[in-house]
Amino acid sequence: MPRRGIIAACAAAAALLAGPAAAHAAAPNPFYGVVATHFPTEAELDQVAAAGAGTFRAQVDWKFVEPRPGTRDWYGTDVLFGLAARAGITILPDLLEVPRWMSRNRNRPPIFSAFQRNEWQALLTDYARRYGSNGTFWADHPELPKHPVTNWEIWNEPNLGDAIGGKASPKQYVTLLKLSSAALKAGDPAAKVVTGGLFPYHTLHNTVKMTKYLNAMYRVPGGAGAFDALGVHPFAVQPRGVLHWVQVARKIMRQHGDAAKPIYVSAFGWFTGGRGIRFTQLRTKPRQQAAKLTKAYRLLSQNAGRLGIASALWFTYYDNARKGTDSFLDRAGLFNLRGRPKPSWFAFARAAGGTP
Repeated sequence: MPRRGIIAACAAAAALLAGPAAAHAAAPNPFYGVVATHFPTEAELDQVAAAGAGTFRAQVDWKFVEPRPGTRDWYGTDVLFGLAARAGITILPDLLEVPRWMSRNRNRPPIFSAFQRNEWQALLTDYARRYGSNGTFWADHPELPKHPVTNWEIWNEPNLGDAIGGKASPKQYVTLLKLSSAALKAGDPAAKVVTGGLFPYHTLHNTVKMTKYLNAMYRVPGGAGAFDALGVHPFAVQPRGVLHWVQVARKIMRQHGDAAKPIYVSAFGWFTGGRGIRFTQLRTKPRQQAAKLTKAYRLLSQNAGRLGIASALWFTYYDNARKGTDSFLDRAGLFNLRGRPKPSWFAFARAAGGTP
């Protein structure tokens, strides 16, 4: 959670524990949602819910929950899950990265020593016990609508070397999934493990393309049983390409006898600016971004039943030029750097059936 996220959480704390839940014309649809790399405010969550979207994918970074070994700080996650519940939204937590007391390489998964494995599993069991289907957080806050977290995403784009802290290894990732699944279900038998979204292409050093990586995961003993849903990040030049990569993933799952599991399109989108935009085929103009969003959501929703698509999440909620950078990767938002809506925001609300 960025420092500004902690400040936002502090400002929102009073609202979490006081006042009625926000009222919406209709229950937000969990098929539609957004991805954010920031800590959302109450107003942002209400805005997403009013647009009709019921899922908000948020990074939950270990170092903010356990800044020192054995010391849990639940404040930020309590605020996050509480505000989302008041808005009628369910958080899809993306559990990733390790604190510095665990490893100097924050992206390296905690599987390489008994100490790392035990600490990771203890953390995940505590998550599930606190926020899961019978979570203590909900019992302690009866004033909140109960929106238990039962789907937990493990890491992000694990087939990219940079995201996994080294060479992408399906075998190592399956180990992480197995540890995570056992720990989460020990805290909540209803917990489900969603894989980190697989990226389709071989574009970077130590990257393994999605097709090769997913087939290799299934060949690892116990690989199929290590997760309950597959996450994919089907970025593509055109909307039909988004659907294509979902179809490819489903075909591989069927070939391995795993056709019943749902697929989460946990990130997709197009970029409208930023440094390096000339070097990506995903670049587009704001109005074109809106048109592609509309067509992609139409294709995904029309094929959701056939392909078992549980959710389709737009990357990202708003543009975010981080200090010292302004990469095109930060310019896929529905809102621009000034917080003003792009045409894609109105297209998103129309797709989700809500009000922008």
